[in-house]
Amino acid sequence: MKQIRLGNSSLKVSRLCVGCWSFGGEAGDYWGAQSQKEVDTLVGEALDRGINFFDTAFMYNNGASEVSLGKALKARRKEAVICNKIVVQDREQLEDYETTLGNSLKRLETDHIDLMMIHWPVSDADLLKANLEALLDARRKGIIREIGVSNFSLETLALAKEAGVETVANEFAWNLMARGIEREALPYCNENRIGVMAYMPLMQGILSGKYGSIAEIPGVRRRTVHFSSFGNPECRHGMAGAEADVEKFLKGLSELSRKTGISCGTLSIAWLIAKGAAAVIAGCRTVAQLRENAAAAETVLPGETLSALDDLSRPLLEKLGACLDLWQSPDKSRIW
Repeated sequence: MKQIRLGNSSLKVSRLCVGCWSFGGEAGDYWGAQSQKEVDTLVGEALDRGINFFDTAFMYNNGASEVSLGKALKARRKEAVICNKIVVQDREQLEDYETTLGNSLKRLETDHIDLMMIHWPVSDADLLKANLEALLDARRKGIIREIGVSNFSLETLALAKEAGVETVANEFAWNLMARGIEREALPYCNENRIGVMAYMPLMQGILSGKYGSIAEIPGVRRRTVHFSSFGNPECRHGMAGAEADVEKFLKGLSELSRKTGISCGTLSIAWLIAKGAAAVIAGCRTVAQLRENAAAAETVLPGETLSALDDLSRPLLEKLGACLDLWQSPDKSRIW
């Protein structure tokens, strides 16, 4: 797979990034159990295909994702680019920041992390700035190579810039059903050479074409602002959702898939690449899914198909506006 330079960084990465949330999972975890043997096979296949980008986080399965990824990379670590995400540390925790990062290195069985991100911003600007400065210090010491952020919009990106951080990448929930970043955050990132990494490209399976109706989508996948929170204990946004628009969109996506002969998943991932995503973060549990995602990331859609996808998804964009935090109401958004 073709590799590109990520933002204004030293990192060369594949356009497809393997999402590692399921790695190290056990029964009862969000994505269920995934054996180390399955992870080893997936990672080996990815590297063989030139897919060198892997996204994990401290909180994924309480560190088990990092452990599993580290085991799978082993002798091939030099071929891989690891993106990791750390939650904002409080002032007391900041005193042990280097130890905290060191523990992550041990879990990953590596001596450095290629790209370290703050997972979500907090409303305390001073604390957020202190965490950004801690990342700068870690970069100077060679613990991490580059600094990125996740779920940062204009004000927090400006705060990072004020702190002297050269942000090379920003992760956002971005897909055909969630286009809020296109209003302000995406243009800002493009202007400042910040590579945008799209997570949830398939809306946790909803855009794969596997569900025939909203009723078939599990409640835990209907936690976002697209769906009514009433009667769904998994929701916390407390809003009515946009289910009529979602139903219409999903029907249109299925029809376009039948018309073009291109799967819903491929349409969704290829559209993101065409719209300017530096990398698409897609999780997978099988080699077959990895191969499908890889093929999708390399698919070039005709102009009329891209226009059709834009038109299909526009009503949802207009309904939800520049919504960035898909799990909270606008007045409680964690993204600023």
